[in-house]
Amino acid sequence: MIYTVRGLIHKEELGITLGHEHFKWESDEFLANSMYFDKKYQLENMESDMNYIIPVMLDIKERGVKSIVEASPPLGGQNVRMLKALSEQTDLHIIACTGWNMTKQLYDVFPGHFEEQLASRWIKDFKEGLDTIDGIIIRPGHIKLLLDKGRLSGVDKAMLIAAVRASKETGIPVHCHIIEAEMVHEVIQVLDGVNADYNKFLWAHADHEANRETVELAAKKGMWIGIDTIRKGKSAWEFELLNYIISLNYSHKVLLSQDYDFYSEGKESMDNHPCTTIFDEFIPYCSANGISRQEIIRMMTENPANFYDVDKNDVD
Repeated sequence: MIYTVRGLIHKEELGITLGHEHFKWESDEFLANSMYFDKKYQLENMESDMNYIIPVMLDIKERGVKSIVEASPPLGGQNVRMLKALSEQTDLHIIACTGWNMTKQLYDVFPGHFEEQLASRWIKDFKEGLDTIDGIIIRPGHIKLLLDKGRLSGVDKAMLIAAVRASKETGIPVHCHIIEAEMVHEVIQVLDGVNADYNKFLWAHADHEANRETVELAAKKGMWIGIDTIRKGKSAWEFELLNYIISLNYSHKVLLSQDYDFYSEGKESMDNHPCTTIFDEFIPYCSANGISRQEIIRMMTENPANFYDVDKNDVD
């Protein structure tokens, strides 16, 4: 089963899925925390925001998409009330998340038992819901982390450990933003140290550097691989990485997406936004160069259904 903002669905209902997108990133951390901790939403702004987002979603839906994964963690302003309304008005499934929801400097102030407390918070988000709206308990379908660049910091190590603990308790997977391939080696050391289930861990943005050696290492560990910044003008770059992963017989553990912000793109231009690039440019490029449309659609359907499927359904 898969947790969406309108409740549980069977994995077979997920359909073609964009595995890493943003509906509206919120840079105001006070507002973001107010929504997450206090369940307070600026309802007066929601309708105007949705006027920019819905047309983008409908264009995506016209390409055959049935589901979209929200990759904005709570500190990025995930508005679950708006997500539920968007899902209802477009009839698209939306998978929300828990995860990074505090200023990372808090780790320096309260390092003691940090992993346990953070994991407990994320487990609570799952068991009690991020919010209850119109009688629907909105549970997260994944745990979103954003790791900083450079050497793996103490707080990021702690967040990884907390995420693994919460994932083991709830069954939901970890969706981890890692920009630099070199960091993946440090991440693996941490994950090995806590006996992580790599079938529940996604390296988001593996296509940023597209380091083949590290991608192969991740595949050998059983990690999921995100080719998720498929944007305008990048089809050749993204194709080369996907083709390499296919040569490793690992296409069954790839998640494809674009990493666009629908609000920003819709506000910029609702008539000429880039949020359908994966269908309008990437898939035709792949078809012309040896990866069929059917294979891409299979990956966008079966893979996310397997990654976001939660077997542990011990929640009322």
